[in-house]
Amino acid sequence: MYRGDYFVNKSTGTAADVLAAYGLAAILDEILAQALGREERRRVWIQDAGPYYLISLDPPLQAEWVEHCAYFTGPAAYIVRRDESPPPNVQKYVWIRNVDEAWEQWQTYRAISEQLRGGNTVSEELRRQVEDAKLPPDWHLVALLGTTQMQALKTYNQAVTQWALTHEYFNFNLKTILQMTVEPGVDLRAVSRAWWNEVSKTFKGKEIEYELTAIQLLNPHQGKGQNRPKANALAMKNISSFWLWEYLKATGLWLCTAPRVVREAQEGRLPRQRKIYVLAPHRITLATHRKVFDCFSERLWNDTAVKMDCLAALLYTDALLEYSEAGQHDELDFEGYGPENVVAGFHVTQYTLLSRNAYTATNLAFIRLPAWTKDIYKHQNAHDLVKDLQGVIREHREVISGIDEGRSDGYNLLLRYRNFLSGQSWDDFFEFAAGYSHYAVRRMAQGQWVALYTTDGLRRLIMATKKPLAAVIENQGFKNAAYAIRHSTIIPQGRKARGQDALYEIRYGLGMELKRKATVRDDFVAALANFMQSYNRENSQILEKTGRQLRRDLRTTDIEDVIRLVDEYGSEVMANLLVAYGYAREPREEAESSE
Repeated sequence: MYRGDYFVNKSTGTAADVLAAYGLAAILDEILAQALGREERRRVWIQDAGPYYLISLDPPLQAEWVEHCAYFTGPAAYIVRRDESPPPNVQKYVWIRNVDEAWEQWQTYRAISEQLRGGNTVSEELRRQVEDAKLPPDWHLVALLGTTQMQALKTYNQAVTQWALTHEYFNFNLKTILQMTVEPGVDLRAVSRAWWNEVSKTFKGKEIEYELTAIQLLNPHQGKGQNRPKANALAMKNISSFWLWEYLKATGLWLCTAPRVVREAQEGRLPRQRKIYVLAPHRITLATHRKVFDCFSERLWNDTAVKMDCLAALLYTDALLEYSEAGQHDELDFEGYGPENVVAGFHVTQYTLLSRNAYTATNLAFIRLPAWTKDIYKHQNAHDLVKDLQGVIREHREVISGIDEGRSDGYNLLLRYRNFLSGQSWDDFFEFAAGYSHYAVRRMAQGQWVALYTTDGLRRLIMATKKPLAAVIENQGFKNAAYAIRHSTIIPQGRKARGQDALYEIRYGLGMELKRKATVRDDFVAALANFMQSYNRENSQILEKTGRQLRRDLRTTDIEDVIRLVDEYGSEVMANLLVAYGYAREPREEAESSE
C-alpha cells in the first residue's frame, strides 16, 4: 500500500476521472510536504497511462508518513453565504469561502478596472489598486458553487463536512484512499465497506453518510433520469457513490477546473449556459500544473460558446510556453516534444438552464491542445522557437477573437476552426481560411478593422505540422502567385478602408472561386491562369494610365511553377495553400502598397 505509484481508473472516460486524479495528487502531495518539509524537493507526477491515470511520487510514500500525518483540510473549501457558517462541530476543521464576499470583490475589481480602461493617463496608485483588487484564480469556482441553479452546493458541502467530522479517523481515511488507488481495478466496494464497518461503530449513521449523491458537477455523465450503465430503462432516482471517492473529486475541482458563463451571441439576451473546462493531463507535476493553470485561468474570460472553446486551448498552450520560456520547470524544457505531450486538452461540459431552477448537463466534449509543436523542439535553438510559436498563437487568438459568433457565417467559421484544433484536421483549417478570406474582405469593405494571419505565422505553422508542404510554400512561383492574390484582395481593400485610392480592382470572392474550381484540376488551372493573366494586364493598364505600378508582375516561370506544383500535390492542396497565403498579411508588402 505504501509505494511510489497510485492509480485512478478511467472508469467513466469523462472529467470525473480527472477530478479524482487531481484530488488524489493533492492529498498525496500534502502527506509528502508534512513528512519532508515544504521547502524540500518533492514531486508528484500526474500521467495519462491509457486505461488509468498514474500518480507517481518522488520520493515514494512511507508508512510512518501516513501514520503521523496531521489533519489537513485540503484545497476543498466549505462554501457559505453572508450570514451562514458551517456547523459548530466542524467549523474549525474546514476552510471557508464566502460567495457574497467573492461577488463584492468582483464588483470592486470591475469598478477599478473600468477606471483603468477609461483614462488616458493612469496613475501608479490606480495601477496598485487594480493589482490589490485582483481576483484569485478560483473565484469562478466559488461563484459556480454558490449558484443555486447548479444544485450542487448541498452535496459538495456534505463531502467537505464529512472530511471534517471524521477528523478522529483522519489517518484511517488516508489509508482507505490509498487502498482504493494502490493498483488498477481495486474492488472499491470492498474497501468502502471495510471503511464503513470501522467508522460506523462511532457514528452509527447519525451524522455520516456512507454514500453521497453523485452530483452532475462532479459526475457530468450521470444525472437523474438516463443514468443507468445499460440503457434499457430510465432510473428516476439519483446515483450514489462512496463519499471518500466523491471527496477526491471535490478536491480535484479546485485544482483543474475553469468554470465560465457562456456569453450570448445575440446582444441583450441573458446568459442561459455555462461551460466547465477540466484540464486533462498527459504528463506533468502537480506543482507546475498549479502555476500554469492559475495563469491560464486568470486569462480566460467569459465569451461565446464556440469561441471560448478555441480560446481556452490557445490560452493554455500560450501559458505553458510562457513557463517553458522562463526555464523554471524541467518538464517544460520541451526538448524533443511539445505542449501537447504535457497536457492532452480539456474535458468540456456544457450546462443549460432548461428550467428556472436548474442547470442540466447538455453536452460533453473534448478539446485538444493544438499539436503544432511535434518536431520544432528537436533543434538546438528550441527556446527561440518557443517565442516564435507564441507569436503564432497570438495571431490565432487575434483572428478568433474578432469573429462574430452571433452571425451564421461567423459561427460556422468558429466551428471549422474548433474542429481543426480538436481533431487536428487540416481540411477544416483550409475551409476556415477560405471562409475567413471572404469574411475579412467583407468586414474591411464595411470599414471595420480585421485581424489577419501573417505569412510568417502560416509558414511556421505548416513547417511544424505539415512538413511535406514545405516545398510548396518555399517555391518562388507559389510565393509570387500568393502575392498577386494578396494585392488583388486584402491590400487594395485595406487602402480603400483607409480612404486611399485602391488603384487596382478589388477581386471580391476570388478565394472562394479558386476553392470551388479546385475539385477539377483543369478547371482550377484555367481559373488560376486567367486570374494571373488579368492581373498582369491590369498592371500594364494602370502603368500606362498613371505611370505608377505598385505591384510586381508575374512571370511565365511563376505560372509554370504553380502548374507543376498542381500536378505534384493536387489542385485542392494548391487551392487551399494559395487562398491561405494569398489572404495573409505580409508587413513588408503592406508598407510598399501604402507608399
